[in-house]
Amino acid sequence: MPASNATVFLGMITPAGRVAYVTPALPAEVAVAAAAEAEVPVETRYRLAGPCVTSSCGFWTGDHCGLGERLVTSYAQTVGDPEVELPRCAIRRTCRWFAEQGPPACVACAHVVTDAR
Repeated sequence: MPASNATVFLGMITPAGRVAYVTPALPAEVAVAAAAEAEVPVETRYRLAGPCVTSSCGFWTGDHCGLGERLVTSYAQTVGDPEVELPRCAIRRTCRWFAEQGPPACVACAHVVTDAR
């Protein structure tokens, strides 16, 4: 398993625009190498997760992640009640979004796509 402070390959983006998580966590280099072979931008097919950098990030509010909070709020306003079953996720125990927002963060996270070309 990769070090807890390393960027990891979290999952693949499905045609439906959801993240299909991989477990256990794999080093990000796995996705980067696969994307290079396919000659596609990494973010169009793969979801990566890196360590929280707190005050070095523009989303840091001073005491929590503003992005995680916005994602949970936006998802709830768009979809309503979250799904009951949480997806399998290799980073949940170290995930700041989950620690701060709880299960709704997991549900919203599965829908985060960083490049929707």
